[in-house]
Amino acid sequence: MRLPRRKFEIIQEQAFHELPYECCGLLVGTQESDHRGNIENIVHEIAPCRNCLFFGREQGFEIAHQEYRDVEREAARYGYRILGSYHSHINTPAIPSLHDVDFAHAGHTLMIISLINGEPKEVTAWLRRHSGGFHQEQIRVVE
Repeated sequence: MRLPRRKFEIIQEQAFHELPYECCGLLVGTQESDHRGNIENIVHEIAPCRNCLFFGREQGFEIAHQEYRDVEREAARYGYRILGSYHSHINTPAIPSLHDVDFAHAGHTLMIISLINGEPKEVTAWLRRHSGGFHQEQIRVVE
């Protein structure tokens, strides 16, 4: 995954701002493939979303269906698509939780920022495989 530095900073700022709850948003852009058929997500925009989970926002997130559709429609107007989502984990590792497994469909990337005691610990990205399970993606923050 390639992610512009300023977009990465905005995600971090949102994660701090929404403590003690998980933040969430959508990653919008394009995909490129190399001569071997490896696909890389190129994030052009992020769409911070409201965590609409009624109970348990400290350990989970939910993006409203209408908000997802609105971002999807706006992205398509610019020739982009939703590549995946991002969210924070509070005092837990940046690996997909059971809730994350339920949220992500095949081909969806989850970017997770782990905050331990209010400090960033790690950021990871996980692509949901079509065969099930996740594959960890490398994150390249670019200027």
